[in-house]
Amino acid sequence: MQQKMNYVDIETRQYYHQANLVYLSTIALDFIIVPILFFTDSMIAFYGNLIGMVIALLAVYLNKRKLYGISSFLFILTITLLGVIQVLLFGLNSGFMYYFFNMSVLIVYTKWPKRLKLLGVIMEIVFFLGTFLYAIGNPPIHPLTDNWITFLHILNFLLNITGVANSAYYYIRIASDAQQALSKLAATDYLTGVNNRISFDAYMKAKKTSFHKTKRPFGILMIDVDHFKMINDKYGHECGDSVLVGVSKLLKEERGNQDYVARYGGEEFVYMTDIFQTHTLSEIAENLRKRVESHVFMYQNKAIKATISIGGVFISRDSKASDENWLSSADQCLYQAKSEGRNRVIVEALV
Repeated sequence: MQQKMNYVDIETRQYYHQANLVYLSTIALDFIIVPILFFTDSMIAFYGNLIGMVIALLAVYLNKRKLYGISSFLFILTITLLGVIQVLLFGLNSGFMYYFFNMSVLIVYTKWPKRLKLLGVIMEIVFFLGTFLYAIGNPPIHPLTDNWITFLHILNFLLNITGVANSAYYYIRIASDAQQALSKLAATDYLTGVNNRISFDAYMKAKKTSFHKTKRPFGILMIDVDHFKMINDKYGHECGDSVLVGVSKLLKEERGNQDYVARYGGEEFVYMTDIFQTHTLSEIAENLRKRVESHVFMYQNKAIKATISIGGVFISRDSKASDENWLSSADQCLYQAKSEGRNRVIVEALV
């Protein structure tokens, strides 16, 4: 479910918010450009940009209906054709040639199939070359003064370079957020939402390196849900999954974001915390045990009770124990807690 939510969010940002930003910016800028074109006495350009505003509004409407491909097609085609018309009207030096490059960039960001994107870019090149070759050999239909040409050229350059930069920046942000979301998903257990085994192995490797440098003490708790198979057999695997989700939530809530929680495998979790004394680790473990024991897990209007067994080790700054034995020592304490009747805590200090 989390994967779907992230995917939809990224799609919405790219094809809806980013596209709407382009469309609405075009509408806003047309309120500046249309009056300017009116004063050039070129009614073709004037009415052409009015039509462009209408198409941009239509694109916003189609975007709201999630017709992303159609809205971007209409918008890009309209701006491209306006670019052709305005270059033919005012000449190459008016700066309207920049719109072909701008539209080529926008095509990359559309929700079109790859082949259509390639075809779209090729068509932009065809429009550009055709317009360029015609305009270079023919005088403008509506020639303007040098001052008007310079003004339009600078204006079009600024508008297009700003548009391309903004689209690129927005897209990079979306891609960066998408990468972070995927990295988080790769490190998260799909069921419980806590860190998964891959994430824990990386965390543990970094923890060992950090400890040998800083000698900062910490504790490791190995946690197992008691008689989990019986819960599955009696209530079903979906109920068992619900209990695991509930247990992981209680573990995460114990000390907020201060500690590290991961699903080690099956019904087993690992809990790591930076503390300075063995009795502090014992207190944390006992609090966890009591929270789970007193909690009522609800599944389909059924009240389910569960307990956990915990084995832990405290690694002090003076500990000489090999880091290869940290987990196995905590696991031995967990085995002892289970063998002594479960629903109990066994914690020791590694010397």
